[in-house]
Amino acid sequence: MSKLIVDQIAKNGGVPLTVPAADGVANAVIKSDGAGVLGFTGFGLPATAGTSGQQLTKGSGTTSSWQTPVPVQLTDTIDVIGSVVTTSARSNVYSTGEWSSNNGWTTYYHSWQDADSRTQGWNAFLGDGYPNGTSQPMFANDGESNSMQRRIEYANGDRIGRNQADHRYEDNITSQYGGVTWRCMPIRNTSSVDVSRNFQAYLSAVNANYGGSGIWYYTPDAATYAGTTAGTWSSAWNGGSNNPSQARNGTVVIPAYTTVMVFILSTHCYQTTYRFKDSNMPYNLDSFFGSDLVTDNRMLQTIAMGRMGNIEGVTNEVSYPWTTYNLCATMYGDR
Repeated sequence: MSKLIVDQIAKNGGVPLTVPAADGVANAVIKSDGAGVLGFTGFGLPATAGTSGQQLTKGSGTTSSWQTPVPVQLTDTIDVIGSVVTTSARSNVYSTGEWSSNNGWTTYYHSWQDADSRTQGWNAFLGDGYPNGTSQPMFANDGESNSMQRRIEYANGDRIGRNQADHRYEDNITSQYGGVTWRCMPIRNTSSVDVSRNFQAYLSAVNANYGGSGIWYYTPDAATYAGTTAGTWSSAWNGGSNNPSQARNGTVVIPAYTTVMVFILSTHCYQTTYRFKDSNMPYNLDSFFGSDLVTDNRMLQTIAMGRMGNIEGVTNEVSYPWTTYNLCATMYGDR
């Protein structure tokens, strides 16, 4: 067999190109140094094309491969304690208030003392107590300038939220049917044992029922986000009395390597003409959080942004808190 041995090659009238003296690795690409010297990259390409959305990644040595991108994984640390807050300024904590019987589907107790109230409260916290509605009023983020929907708030020191915050309502509701605030704190146990700890908050209320307050938490039925298919609501404390700011506390149980969603509920307490007070402030956070308990920042972002539930079937009569965990796995990776 014949062969032609040369050190350089060139197109007729073109620049001479120096040929590499040795072969490159399998699937290596030949390149120029810009001065006519050719060489191999030393970085081998995969033998086959990747699938849609994959990225080329360098492995050990001179190999490379196609990889599916991993979702951004947020860091959890005691230095970041966050919560998600929604308020409603309507006369809306009872089915005969501005959540009329044509809109709400049952009497709502802001102390969440029954399953129906927890279902309604979850949907309202997400920004709309009637997610399958069309022309009905929104049940949250529906009042004056101090109302909001799923806003993230962070602690600076040992407390977060508001204590005796002022609200002005043109409706001037003087009864037990004032506005309400929902706050959710996703708390993760990073240790291998269950943790039971006292959670403390200042809460405003009007009474123990329609205008009540509470500390509730939701525990998933699985240790992983993706494996969660249901969950259980538990009360750390619920009730209330006519008071613009009262210290409340209760025990929250967080299983090992699990995230629970802690809810803090308050009703805006009438003070004088058009004026109301809202206290919704967890405190002594330094004694609650620590090396074992942290804010789950992946879940925090998911709660603030996500469209929860079976999209085709979500209604004002059902809620799907557990799907928050599944969505978190999709957005930020399972754990």
